[in-house]
Amino acid sequence: MDPILIGLFFFTGLIILLLSGISIAIGLGIVGLVTLLILGHGATLIAYTPWVTSNSFILTAIPLFVFMGEILLHSGISEKIYRGASKYLAWAPGGLLHSNIGACSLFAAISGSSAATAVTIGTVALPELKRRDYSERLSLGSLAAGGTLGVLIPPSITMIVYGAIAEVSVGRLFAGGIIPGVILSLMFMIYIGIRAVRNPKLAPKEKAFSSKDLLLGFADLWPIFIIMSIVLGSIFTGFATPTEAAALGASGAIFIAIGYRRLTWHTLWLSLVNAVTTTCMVMFIVIGATMVGSVLSLAGTAEALGLFIAGLEMSPVGILIIVSLIYILLGCVMEGLSIVVVTTPVVLPAVVAIGFDPVWFGVLLVVLTETGMLTPPVGIILFIVQGMAASKLDEVVMGAMPFFLILVLGLLLFIVFPSLVLWIPSLIFSS
Repeated sequence: MDPILIGLFFFTGLIILLLSGISIAIGLGIVGLVTLLILGHGATLIAYTPWVTSNSFILTAIPLFVFMGEILLHSGISEKIYRGASKYLAWAPGGLLHSNIGACSLFAAISGSSAATAVTIGTVALPELKRRDYSERLSLGSLAAGGTLGVLIPPSITMIVYGAIAEVSVGRLFAGGIIPGVILSLMFMIYIGIRAVRNPKLAPKEKAFSSKDLLLGFADLWPIFIIMSIVLGSIFTGFATPTEAAALGASGAIFIAIGYRRLTWHTLWLSLVNAVTTTCMVMFIVIGATMVGSVLSLAGTAEALGLFIAGLEMSPVGILIIVSLIYILLGCVMEGLSIVVVTTPVVLPAVVAIGFDPVWFGVLLVVLTETGMLTPPVGIILFIVQGMAASKLDEVVMGAMPFFLILVLGLLLFIVFPSLVLWIPSLIFSS
């Protein structure tokens, strides 16, 4: 049976199931199971795949990072992050809108989840923005854009999953996401500043920055800096693996919550339940995706697609742009993590075959999933922000569209200048 036809059969069946409203994890499992049975390899792989996938040391980092973020969220540290960021950033044109981006960037460095980042900062920021009469559309757009940074700025759950599927160093992926995360944050803030200068009514002028603000801001932000130092410092120095660093970060979060006298049995229980719930969702998707990889490997689809792409009479950059456009379109109908787990087994071999670095492509893929979070009808961040603000969805979409274009511009920047992604990984892990 032709491997390309098997791939088309698989993805057609998956799309039909998804359109019926079934969850991505169940859809992946059903289509993978049926395809494996057709190929005659069902019994062995069906029994083998879930165990081997779940018995992964690197994926153990997911519940630990989620738990770390949950502890800091439910112990009230998120409010301190926003307050501290506002002390440093609110003086610029755009005021607290810059604090949205800055606080999201900082919280992204401890949560690993875009949804958690958007909910956490949005819950704190929206009442204050409404009270001070900031532009609703620009406020909603900045929160949606800031939320997308949760999967790019390390640690990132999406990067962990990609690293496990692609067999790529998660530490290198984390290092590769630092500069793109900073660049996109600055691009978002520059856009906000330009809009505020051109139309001062969009954002009221906040008080000037002072040395007192410097001290007060640091007092609120020091827990984040400590957690970031523990997690990223232990990984980049080689002291710990990402999974061990996640355990250190979770332990640090517990001690910080105890230090603030915010750790209660209810907080601990709620954090554990949410961590287990999120991890189960992710792992079901990853198990389904691993079955997909087995299907496409047995059928030879990934190899055939790689040969097809390598044989195209186009430059590698041209091929990459086409692949990026396909991912942006997929983002309109699928959730980001699902896109990564479904497409990586197929696309990565082809991308590597035409000469691109898998770490660089992994970071690029994460940025592509960010764009999907801001595109209807499935843009998860749009619905999260809309639900928190109780606003019309079209207001959120219109507010987020300029930031979507900024993400696309950033994507082109990282394609043209791959060193923006690869410089820090090569610097840290060169030995």
